[in-house]
Parts: sequence; C-alpha cells; structure tokens
Amino acid sequence: MVKRAAEFVRDLRFSHLDEATVQSAKDCLLDFVGAALGGAGTRAGEISLKIGKTLGEGGRATLWNTGEKISCQGAAFIHGTMGSALDIDDGHRMAVGHPGGVVIPAAVAIAEEAQSSGRELIEAIVCGYEVAIRSGNMHRLESSRFAEVAGSGRWGSIGAAASVAKLLRLEPEQTEQALAISATFTPVAPVIDDLKRGFMPMSKFCSGWAGMVGICGTLLAKEGFTGISSTIDFSWSELPNFGESYEIKNTYFKPYPSCRWTHPALEGMMDLMKTHPDLGKDTIRRISVKIFSHGSHLGWKQPQTMESAQYSIPFLIGAVVTDGVLTPGQLTEDRLKDPDILRVSDRVQVLHSPELDQYFPKAIPSEIEIETISGKCYRTKVITPKGDPKNPMGAEEFTDKFRKLAIRSIRSRTAEKLIEDIRRLDQLETITELFKHS
Repeated sequence: MVKRAAEFVRDLRFSHLDEATVQSAKDCLLDFVGAALGGAGTRAGEISLKIGKTLGEGGRATLWNTGEKISCQGAAFIHGTMGSALDIDDGHRMAVGHPGGVVIPAAVAIAEEAQSSGRELIEAIVCGYEVAIRSGNMHRLESSRFAEVAGSGRWGSIGAAASVAKLLRLEPEQTEQALAISATFTPVAPVIDDLKRGFMPMSKFCSGWAGMVGICGTLLAKEGFTGISSTIDFSWSELPNFGESYEIKNTYFKPYPSCRWTHPALEGMMDLMKTHPDLGKDTIRRISVKIFSHGSHLGWKQPQTMESAQYSIPFLIGAVVTDGVLTPGQLTEDRLKDPDILRVSDRVQVLHSPELDQYFPKAIPSEIEIETISGKCYRTKVITPKGDPKNPMGAEEFTDKFRKLAIRSIRSRTAEKLIEDIRRLDQLETITELFKHS
C-alpha cells in the first residue's frame, strides 16, 4: 500500500481533478493561510517566528505575515505552529485531526523554492491531503497498533512528504522512502493525557515540527536516505483506495477558534440564546452538555492558558453566554480570569453519553440542556455543526473568516490580494507572486 501511495503521488495530474476537488484545494489553502495570519500574534506564534528563523539560512520561502524570505524548513515550522495557535484550522472527521496544518506549510514552502506553478501547488496539496487523511485514519482505528497516539503531527508529516515529493518530481521508490523517513522521524504528540488533566500545550499536535519533518524526510530520500517502511500500512485505513475518492472534499472548516469537538455544544448554546431571549449570564442556573467519550475530557472549568481554553467546553460556553459570540478576542490571556465568564463556566457540567459514542468519528454530536433560575428548561441536539461538508459555511461567511483573521497581521489590501490570487491559483504561472506584500 505504500507503493500504491507513491504511484498515486507520481501519477496524479491537475487534469484528473474535478472542479470540486480543485476548489477544495483552493479553500484549504485560503483557510489555512488565514489561520496562520490570525495566529501570528499569539505567544506561540511569536516564539515560533523567533526560533524558526534560526532553522537554516537563506531560502526562497516567504513568511506570510512579514514578507521576509527564509528557509523552507523554517517557514514550514513557523506557519504550521502559527496556523494551529488559534485552533481554527481545517480538519477531517475520519482522520480525527488537521491535515492542512502540516501539509500546506510544507507544500507552499517547497513550491516557492521550486518556483512551481499554481496548478502544481494544487496537485501537491491534493496529494498531501489524500495521503495524510488516510494515514490519520489508519492511526485512529482501534485495530491499529498506533491507536494510543493522538496528534495530527504523528500522521500529517507523511502527507507533507507526499506533497513535497510531488513538487520535486521524485520517482515512486524515492517517494516511498520519503514517506517512510517522515513516519520514522515524525513527532508523536501524545496529548490525550494532558487533555484529561485540563492542559493543552503550545506544541499541541506538533504541526509545525511535522511539516519540517516532511520536508527534511523528502530531501533525504532524494539523496538516497532510507526509512522504516513497516511504520506505514495503509491497508489499515477504512477509506477508499487512493484515486477512488478525493477525501480533501470532505474537509471541514471551523467557524470558531476552538477544538472541533466543542462546536456542537457552542452552536447549540447560540441557537438556544437566539430562540429564547431570556437566556443570559444572570438567568441561567445550570447547563448540561452530553457528549461522546473522547469529548467528555473537555470539561475543566478554569483553564490556565489560551490553548487550554480552546479545549474547555465550560469556559467556551461561558464566553458565548457573556459576549454572545466566540472569536479569538474571547480567548486571550487576560480573559482567562474574567469573572462573568467563570461564573457561567462554573454552572456547566460535561457528561459522557454512551448513546452518542455510536456517531464518532463520522459525527461529533452534543446534547445541551439549560435550566433557568425561573425553572424553565431548554434542550437541543447538534450532530453536524457548521463548517462540515454536509453543513458548509456560506461563501461570503468563509471569505469573511479569512479577512478577520488575516488583518490581525497584514494590511487589508494585502488580504484582498491573497483572496483574489488564491481564487485564480490554477492560472498562476508561478506562486512566487502569491505572498508579495502591498
């Protein structure tokens, strides 16, 4: 199956792709660039920028928030870390993680280095997502020997290697070794135990490090280096074989800057508040959130870091009830001690519902019940939150998300140029013009 993946990477051509797949690649690129620009000013983003600049001298890769040139390895590390900082980057249900956070930083950096065309970048993104998603699915399944490992970096590096191998036109034998090396050197990112303790580190799923591993693994393979191929067995995946489906079309996009597992509860809370104007921070006695097993770990009430707040259902609901919305502005360090948010958070109880386990991972449902001080009860259930392929964000809503994130670190006119250039990505002779600042 590794051989089949390598042949898929070699053989895929832009002309093979239907319009929906091409559009998905463009959407994934725009969405992740926005996530990275939005996360550039976070502490994690600033630290990664400082350290990432030391990862090799020279290079043609552009830093998206400043326009500086840097090594492709440094750019992949920085953008991957920035892009995961706000937890607003894309994901895939069956992979249970974030392919874009690893694939796109690596693919864009190498595409700039190789002066690739827009169509070549689209090919690379599709190859990277298809390999990464199947790798993630392979690692998720309980029958897999890697089932205990969590974190997109663990499997995303293999997808990054596939995208880089495509851009560098490696032969299938070299691509096989690129995937094997990347799987060998990839970060493990075992975050589940920390999540159970109510803490999410800045490293999160090691997206930045994994993107860099994907680049380095592929460059090593090009020179004849070899890896441990037994770490990859795509036959474990329950998804269709390579080329039988384009799973990039099943990517979800996040409207809120938090763990995707929190979104059904947040959406349910917002819907109930719209329907029942009497719901507010001073009228709610109790909020009960029933959720599938994995999501039941997200019940701590007083997160101590911005990253941990992104995984706290009680805190996030507190922010929604207090402010009426959920944007990166609610998840800053100075809001962690907000008394109004914490008062609501303290009234939220997160409960495991065995009945909801049957939906996971194809869906991530939550049931929410609210009891008011006056004794009224309101209930709702959300199975498919906004941003899922079956419940997509509107075109303007999607673009507006990018704008709001991008202008946190670049000029509005530069953001508009990026939107236009990515829309016509398949017409660009070289992507070097993509990130020119104005």
